[in-house]
Amino acid sequence: MTIADILSHVLLLCLALAGLYQLCAVFCVREFFSQANSDVKGPSNIPVSIIKPLEGIDAELDENLSTFSHQEYPEYEVLLGFSGHADSAAHVMTEIAAACAEPCVRVVTSSKDLGANKKVSNLQGLVESAQYPLLAISDSDMRVDRFYLRNIVNEYYRGKNVGLVTCLYKISAPQTVGAALESMTIALDFIPSVLVARRLEGMTFGLGASMLLSAKALEEIGGLSAIADYLADDYQIGNRLWKKGYTIILSELVIENIVGPMHIRDYFKHQLRWAKTYRASRPKGFAGYGITHVFAFSLFLLILRGPSVLTMSILGAAAALRFTMAAVMYQKVVRSRQWIKWIVFIPLKDVLSFGIWVWSFFNRNVYWRGKNYKIIKGGTIREVG
Repeated sequence: MTIADILSHVLLLCLALAGLYQLCAVFCVREFFSQANSDVKGPSNIPVSIIKPLEGIDAELDENLSTFSHQEYPEYEVLLGFSGHADSAAHVMTEIAAACAEPCVRVVTSSKDLGANKKVSNLQGLVESAQYPLLAISDSDMRVDRFYLRNIVNEYYRGKNVGLVTCLYKISAPQTVGAALESMTIALDFIPSVLVARRLEGMTFGLGASMLLSAKALEEIGGLSAIADYLADDYQIGNRLWKKGYTIILSELVIENIVGPMHIRDYFKHQLRWAKTYRASRPKGFAGYGITHVFAFSLFLLILRGPSVLTMSILGAAAALRFTMAAVMYQKVVRSRQWIKWIVFIPLKDVLSFGIWVWSFFNRNVYWRGKNYKIIKGGTIREVG
């Protein structure tokens, strides 16, 4: 048996596993987004502190923050946090906060330094300033509808022993090729992988797009100082709550991620950082994630064996699986006609995604928030020159 024959058999095995995964992923997506909304309502009078850690000015930041400060909810506050006064966005946000009469919008600046992850230090200042027992932590590039708080609070009180309600996110109307690749990666890879993991093992982690939890539960896992040296602070918060016996709820609400005119190089940087973070946080899961790349495997088989009825049929079947996932995500989640024109990039995205997965094994260095870090075993980080 030649080396080409051995590689062909390996690829065929990978393709069989990848095909099964893709079918399972389609099932999990349809199952999750087809479930009927419960009529059970929790208390909507529990005051909430919305916490937004900021650094610099993201695309459409003022519009993003406006959606959080105009909620159909009786009592809440919005805290905008910065690490120190030097951030150029702090002055702009102070002016925005001053222009808001209701609800209370405040800018919090903090010089705390808990560890290598400066976002966590920023969060600590915000948590200490929060007035209310429930904390809704959300990344600065997210946008929500006016019923966001009402929905996640209802979900929080609907379950038993809930420690965290977290949300998926999407990019419905990408403006550039880079943003389209990011959108497709979220819709066709990230969301399905979360839902497959949820189906197989339950929710064991949080997502930084949105996390609703109590200040008391946060204290029970050692507070933010316990995760100050971890890159994936959202994962750590959720995972530590899960290990404490709390239930993690994946919200039925999918919020909008605003990335603006993302360049292709920014797409690569973000996805490579995400891949390395995933690898450090869930090494076994990340290794298994490699088997999901059905289109890339089918293309490699075609290159290795050349065009034939078998290789072309496999390539066509792989493409059909991926476009089926796109159709399901469009129908159940995205629902934006602007998104459809970008689906021609799915084959390219799939090949690039496989390359990023492979590339992530070569080193543990990441560039994040203007600084270079090295990811240490277990997911902690340290700044490097």
